[in-house]
Amino acid sequence: MPYTLCFSRPRRKRVASVDDTTTTAVGIIGDDPLISQILGLLLEGAGYEASPLEEAAVLEDPSTALAGVDLVLFMPLLGDERKGELLGVMKGDQATADVPVISLSTELNAELDERTDSVLPWPWSTQALMRAIERAVHAPGGEPS
Repeated sequence: MPYTLCFSRPRRKRVASVDDTTTTAVGIIGDDPLISQILGLLLEGAGYEASPLEEAAVLEDPSTALAGVDLVLFMPLLGDERKGELLGVMKGDQATADVPVISLSTELNAELDERTDSVLPWPWSTQALMRAIERAVHAPGGEPS
């Protein structure tokens, strides 16, 4: 008999932490919902709020689909053409043009796309992913972008 692995987690609203700082909200776009959920759980364990995003919703209305999202994370197998289409729509919408994007890549020496803020080889350490998220979300002066 085959087994199915299911994850159930309540949707949380963006909340302030004990020290009055807000939790960084990461939206994940990828082909495999299970892998997106697992990455979301990994990010939540590291202190981020993470949720999978529907690609079709982002393409249709990026400002609504990305409301409250501080950073978008593209999964490795999304494909360059689809990433390009998503980036074009996101960067073309005034409300989402400044949302940082990190693209995870299965290539160790992946090249940075001019429209993404960072490319990170994947799989990699959680600490490297956290550093990339913090660099992308915060401006050089340490202020939120």
